[in-house]
Amino acid sequence: MQKIPSEFVSKVTHDLKTPVGNAMMYAELMSEDINMLMQEHPEISDQLESLKYYCSNIQLSSSKLINSVQSWSYAYQIEDGVFEQKKSQVNLRELARSVIERNDIFIQTKNLEVSLDYESDVQSISVDQEIMNLILDNLLTLFIGMAPNNEPLRIQVTDESDGLLFRFFVSGTAFNETLRDAYTSDISIKEQIAPKQGILKPGGYALMFVNIALKEMKAGHGIDSEDVDPRSFWFRLPLT
Repeated sequence: MQKIPSEFVSKVTHDLKTPVGNAMMYAELMSEDINMLMQEHPEISDQLESLKYYCSNIQLSSSKLINSVQSWSYAYQIEDGVFEQKKSQVNLRELARSVIERNDIFIQTKNLEVSLDYESDVQSISVDQEIMNLILDNLLTLFIGMAPNNEPLRIQVTDESDGLLFRFFVSGTAFNETLRDAYTSDISIKEQIAPKQGILKPGGYALMFVNIALKEMKAGHGIDSEDVDPRSFWFRLPLT
């Protein structure tokens, strides 16, 4: 299969962002109008609340689409050797919290309990904030989608070996062979557009991006062995 150049993917990504961004903008404007109506007509606030929920869902779903195409764009740039990290001091505790908060609608829909146990004194490190945000959001989105209703989903951050260790304690269904390979194998996203085994299971491409991005950041990552309880997907961010 002919390789698709990163420049082409970047242009497609840009073209997709415009209409999706418009959908997000109008959903936000509708939500503001609904808030005004709720103040003016409290007697129908219950009916309007459902419309407000739909607008919020449109905004979040649209942002997921933008994140997905942006992740693909960055993955292609990394593989083509043209990606340049834009590092800055990022407060990882606040970034992780904001990613969880942005996914609140999906979390509530499945009645999940998502917790962040940030056990390190290290608050900020030098990383590419957008890449770090996409890594956390891709992982959380996948694990929320795979989790059974009413299940806890825990994220733990601890100090380890001159780095910060992130562990995602997730549903056992996430540890299937296809997703394990997508997260840990030495893969190429271009070669996986039409993989021999067929299209990856849901979430496979998100894990491939995370795999590629973490390697670019020189961050070790893997999955706990079966004898570890509780089992997790993990990655270790270097502090230097």
